Amino acid sequence: MATLEEYAPSAPLNVSQVRWSRFRNLVLISIGLAVTGTILVYLISGGVVLLKASGMVTREHIAIGAPFQETRVRQVFVRPGDRVEAGQKIAIVESTSVSRTLAELAVEKARLNTRIGAIETRQAAIGALLPAAEANARQAQEYLDKIAGASRNGLVVDKLLTDMTSAAFAAAEKHQSLKAERVSLAGELAIYQSALKEVSDTYESLQRAYAGGALYAPVAGYVGSKVMSAGAVLGPGSNDIATIYTGPSFILAYLPDSYLLDLKVGQRVYVRSYTQSIVGVVEDLLPMTDAMPPEFQIPGDVRQRGQIFKISIPDAASLPLDQKVKISTCYFNMCDSGAGILQKVMPRFMNYIERIEGYVR
Repeated sequence: MATLEEYAPSAPLNVSQVRWSRFRNLVLISIGLAVTGTILVYLISGGVVLLKASGMVTREHIAIGAPFQETRVRQVFVRPGDRVEAGQKIAIVESTSVSRTLAELAVEKARLNTRIGAIETRQAAIGALLPAAEANARQAQEYLDKIAGASRNGLVVDKLLTDMTSAAFAAAEKHQSLKAERVSLAGELAIYQSALKEVSDTYESLQRAYAGGALYAPVAGYVGSKVMSAGAVLGPGSNDIATIYTGPSFILAYLPDSYLLDLKVGQRVYVRSYTQSIVGVVEDLLPMTDAMPPEFQIPGDVRQRGQIFKISIPDAASLPLDQKVKISTCYFNMCDSGAGILQKVMPRFMNYIERIEGYVR
C-alpha cells in the first residue's frame, strides 16, 4: 500500500499541469470565439464593416462599327484575341442606303454640270450678239433722228417715220434684253455653281467616310471576344462589328451601398481571382452608380447596384479581360507580398468563408 510520502513530491506538478490545461483551453476557446465572431460579422454585415466588392478586369476600348443604315458585313479580317495596329483593316461592309445616296448625288452633279454648261453657252452667245445688237440699236436711232428731221421739213411721209420708229424701238429692246439676260445668267450661274460645290463636297465627304466600306482600327490593341461574321446584317443596337481593347488593364468594381467605411483614392486593396491574389490601388471613385453585371447578381434577389470605382493593377499582372475578381481590404495594413504568412492565408480563408456564405444563402 502506497504511503503519503510516495505521492508528496508529485503533487505540485499535477496542480501545475491542471492549471496549464485550463489556461490552454481558455485560450483555444477565446480564439474559437474570436474566429466565430469574425465569421458572423463578415456573413451578417455583407460588406459593411469589411470591404467586400466585386469587379471585372477591363481596358479602355473602342467599338468598331459602321455608322450607316442597311449595312451588311461583307468581309472580316480579324478574329477574337488578335493583336491589331493602328490603321489596320478590320472589315469591309456594304450599305445599300449609302450606295443609293452616292448614286443620287452623282446624278445631281451631272444635272448641275449640264445646266451650268447651258448657261455658259448662252453667255458666250450673248457676248457675241451684244456688240452687234448695240451697233444696230445705235444706227437705228441715228436713222430715226434723220427721218424725224426730214419729217419736220415735210420731206418724209408719216408712214416712213412710224415704221422707222418701230424698227428703232425693236433694235433698242433687243439690245437691252440681251444686256438684262447677261446679268440674269451671271446670277443664275453663281447659284448653280454654289449648289454644285455643295453637292460635290457632300459627295466627296460621304465617299471618303464610306471609303468603299472599309473599316480600320483607330488604335493599336487587342480584338475583343465578340466579332461579327461575314454576311451579318447590322441593325439598331447591333452596329459594333468588333471591339478593340487598348492601354493597360484596370478593374472596375462596384462598391456596396451599405459600405460604412471611407474608401479613399490611393488606398491599397486586395484583388483575388481564384487562387491568384495581387495588390491594387484605388485610382478613382467615379461619381455614378450602375447595376452590377448579371454574373454578379444573386438569382431571385433584388437587382443590386453600386458605386463604381477604378482600381489600377500592376502591369505584370496576368489577369485576362472580363475576368471576375473579388476586392477586399488589406488586413492589418499589410499589402506587400511577402509581408507575412497572413497575406497568403487570409485570402484563402476568405474564399472558404464566401463558400459558406453561398451555402447559407
